[in-house]
Amino acid sequence: SSGINAEYGNSNHAAPAPAPAPSLLDMFGTPAPAQPDTVQVNYGLTAYDESTQPNFKNFICARNNGILFENAVIQVGVKSEFSGSQGKVMVFYGNKSPLPLNGFSTALYLGQSDQGLLRVDAQPVSTVIAAGAQLPQTINVTCLGAFSEIPLIQISFNTSGTTHTMVLRLPILINKFSKGTTMSASDFFVRWKNLAMPAQEFQKVFKASKPMDHDSIKAKVSGFGLQVLDGVDPKIDNLVGAGIIVCESTQIGCLLRLEPSRQAQMYRLTVRSAREDTPSLLVNLLSQDL
Repeated sequence: SSGINAEYGNSNHAAPAPAPAPSLLDMFGTPAPAQPDTVQVNYGLTAYDESTQPNFKNFICARNNGILFENAVIQVGVKSEFSGSQGKVMVFYGNKSPLPLNGFSTALYLGQSDQGLLRVDAQPVSTVIAAGAQLPQTINVTCLGAFSEIPLIQISFNTSGTTHTMVLRLPILINKFSKGTTMSASDFFVRWKNLAMPAQEFQKVFKASKPMDHDSIKAKVSGFGLQVLDGVDPKIDNLVGAGIIVCESTQIGCLLRLEPSRQAQMYRLTVRSAREDTPSLLVNLLSQDL
């Protein structure tokens, strides 16, 4: 284990593993305080409340199609595909009521910090959805850089004299523009050691929220947009991965190490990248779906 510790280096975010035979809890140290899950962003008409999309984290790894929101009046579904720096998101609005949805409109919102990092082009939509009908909307996106916030869509309409307004997250995430890349163990360790600046690494220790099955974890990392590199980490339970985030005019390389502790039901997740803002984005996304 001393060899792998030397290769990966010690992190400022967690205590180094004690020798010679640490317990799994000691190895991971004390978890960082949990970050609040609820995010509210006020855009004037309404606010985003994460409780309206309790299953949104299912879109983080691999899943690109599914229901974003549903109530007695409307169902909002999505079907997405991503290739390189480009993405196409089809949003479907289904009228579940026996009356038309009038004054129907949508508006997209990007975080202030992401202006210039993500280009979004939404097709106009009809202002009326007939009873029982479904209305599609195409949204084309281009990744220009490491955007940090998840785009929001505001949906407004009125029916039976009542105005409905909701804000939903769209599954347009930075890892959707990542593609896995292969490399040898020696190349991985050289690149890992070269990314030694504190700002080039982000690490998080957190409780598992799902069963810690090795094949499922591997599928999550792969679905997240990284190539799992078998045989690189001598600990068979650990996962090592590499990927490249493809932007329109640049590429961002990323390296990952995931250490599960089944006894403690915890993970230690570490990501390194030459782009200093990227490791925390990837860690905070992937940790939501593990």
